[in-house]
Amino acid sequence: MAKDYYQILGVPKGADEKEIKSAYRKLARKYHPDVNPNDKAAEAKFKEMSEAYEVLSDSEKRAMYDQYGSNWEQAQHFNSDGGGDSGHFGDYSHMGGVGGFENIFEHLFSGGRSSGTRMNMNYGDIESMQPRDVEKTVEISLEEIDTGTQRVLTYQTMDAQRLRDGVTTVPTTKKVEVKIPAGISDGKKLRVPGKGAAGQNGKAGDLYVVIKWASHPTFKPAGENLEVEVAVPYTTAALGGEIRVPTLRSAVTMKIPEGTQSGQTFRLGAQGISNLKGSRSDLMARIKITTPKKPSEREKELLRQILELDKVTA
Repeated sequence: MAKDYYQILGVPKGADEKEIKSAYRKLARKYHPDVNPNDKAAEAKFKEMSEAYEVLSDSEKRAMYDQYGSNWEQAQHFNSDGGGDSGHFGDYSHMGGVGGFENIFEHLFSGGRSSGTRMNMNYGDIESMQPRDVEKTVEISLEEIDTGTQRVLTYQTMDAQRLRDGVTTVPTTKKVEVKIPAGISDGKKLRVPGKGAAGQNGKAGDLYVVIKWASHPTFKPAGENLEVEVAVPYTTAALGGEIRVPTLRSAVTMKIPEGTQSGQTFRLGAQGISNLKGSRSDLMARIKITTPKKPSEREKELLRQILELDKVTA
């Protein structure tokens, strides 16, 4: 069945260059193999729409396609080889005139064999044939950010591949070991040269690894520092004392003054997370005052005495 390139791109036959390019880009974002890894249907759709764009974005190819439809490539070869204008078929006119056009070119280019393959295997547009950068995101725990770590990434790229009768793109699985330096910031990109998608010249673009800090059950980023919530008994908050504060590495002792309020924050210098300068940020300890869920009778008695004392001093 002949392919309708206009229908494939979803544009009318009279669409201008801008409309065709816009339609192609919209479809490319949806069906590109990097967005749909291991999806054969999306890969086939991407090749089909790229083929349509290759023809409709080229004024000469488009003119041939509009005149001859699916036979445009054969017609192009026929005319360039001295076959004359579109109304002249030489010794092949006996094959049925215009209605036998497909048979004429089968005979010319397949040696009489049935031809089910395209003369040109260039399925992608010009951009897909060039070396291209690839971006991958990896999630790293705060503990690993603090000490540094490494990851082995396995991913797929669409690499250009030269064939005997043209160029196409093929999915290629790649495996790369990436070193994650201690203290790398959230959202930072690491560049791995030559590990992107290969172009038809054999050279490959770069791989960019985007670092994402994983969420943590205890700590959360607070600017360049870390924040942690620390439970403090109401008695310690009222009288002052010492509490244990967790860090990424262990726990430290911190003194709090009497009368400490819930929500109050204390800064512990150099107890946060490593940075690229080789030092550590601060840890912000936010106080959460706790009260006993089931106080004993003695505790209740003492609390009532405190309540009465507050009434007298109020």
